[in-house]
Amino acid sequence: MLVWLNGRWLAARDARVSALDRGLLHGDGLYDTWRTYGGVPFAVDAHVRRLAAACRILRLPPPGDAATWARRAADLVRRNRMADGTVRLTITRGLAGDGPLPARTPVRPTLLLTARALPLDLAAQQTRGIAAVLLPFPRDVGPWWAGVKLIGHASAVVGKMYARARRAAEGLYVTPEGEVTEATTANLFLVERGMLVTPPTGGGVLGGVTRGLVLRAARRARLAVREEPIPVARLRRAAEVFVTASTIEILPVVRLEGDAVGGGEPGPVTRRLQASYAALVAASLRRAH
Repeated sequence: MLVWLNGRWLAARDARVSALDRGLLHGDGLYDTWRTYGGVPFAVDAHVRRLAAACRILRLPPPGDAATWARRAADLVRRNRMADGTVRLTITRGLAGDGPLPARTPVRPTLLLTARALPLDLAAQQTRGIAAVLLPFPRDVGPWWAGVKLIGHASAVVGKMYARARRAAEGLYVTPEGEVTEATTANLFLVERGMLVTPPTGGGVLGGVTRGLVLRAARRARLAVREEPIPVARLRRAAEVFVTASTIEILPVVRLEGDAVGGGEPGPVTRRLQASYAALVAASLRRAH
């Protein structure tokens, strides 16, 4: 596996980041992730815009233009003989020693571009749906960091392990007030009486790029859309539930806490939005060629 690290192409086993990198010592860094289809990166502009906004919050230098990262991403998957995959851009504040917070002097950021293959069972999950469980804790990010993908991601790691131990593919964060906000690595949607509902961004909910694309697709299809809090009881009553992210696109949730969601299979609104999203991706790829 090859990676791009600070301007150099390296075998992953040979790529080195200093033991004094602030990303390692303090979690002082950000990342964003996007998909490639047939070797062509998708929606890179939106991902890099979000990353640039996050850099402003952390007072990191901007990541640069999206076209450059799209070219590097395409080169990365080509060098790794990977057509459909996931590309991640990670930025840390770089080498500053184990000194005070914040660093006394400006530092040179560490930039790392990596790729990985899609899960082997992704297509089957998109067709059949997945099981999810409710997590007994919220995401470990407050309202100030709602739009920031920090490299410190402990709640997601623990949440995934919690779900896996219960034979589920995904965990859904629950606040102390009993509201479901999002999945460990995805945004949450439900369908009730033909209406699409998703928690509002802010308050710790990350506004995903795919979430935004799905909302636009739903409005174009003249589906009623609401962004409002979702108590656990409301989620349990939903006719359909699905989660969205760049890697998984639109993934139906057909079981929640062991109980069937709706009829226990992906519902008609979910299927309709999956088709709309696939058409959107296909149109983007045609323009790219």
